[in-house]
Amino acid sequence: MLTFRLCVSSILAGKKPAAIPAASEDSFLVATMPPPPPKNEAAPSERDGVIWSPGYWKFVNNWFVWCAGHWELSRPGQSYSAPSWERYADGWHFQPGAWREDGSASKSPKKPGDAGNNVGYDVLGAFR
Repeated sequence: MLTFRLCVSSILAGKKPAAIPAASEDSFLVATMPPPPPKNEAAPSERDGVIWSPGYWKFVNNWFVWCAGHWELSRPGQSYSAPSWERYADGWHFQPGAWREDGSASKSPKKPGDAGNNVGYDVLGAFR
C-alpha cells in the first residue's frame, strides 16, 4: 500500500515513479497456507527432444494462480525436476522447476541415425 501511495504522490508531483523490481523466478516464495490440490491436466504423449512439465500453483499477491503445464527442451546428461511446494517450519516454500546433472550422459542409449549427429536431442521433436 505504501508503494502505491508513493507512486501516486510522484505522479501528482509531476515526477516519474521508479520501477518496482519484480521477484525473480529463482528466489523462493513462502506461503503461510498450503497450495490447493493440483488440477487434473491430461499429460500429452511423449515426444522426442522434449519433457512435459506438469502445471503448478504459483503464489502471486497472496493468491494461488494456476500455471498450466508446458514442454521443456530436454538436455542430455541432465534430469528435470518439476516445480513443487514443500512444507517447512515457516510455511510452504515454492521450488521452481530445475535441471540437475544426471551423471548418466555416457550411459544414454544411442538411437539409430545418431551416429554422425552431435546434437543430443531432436530440436523439432515437439512439432512432429
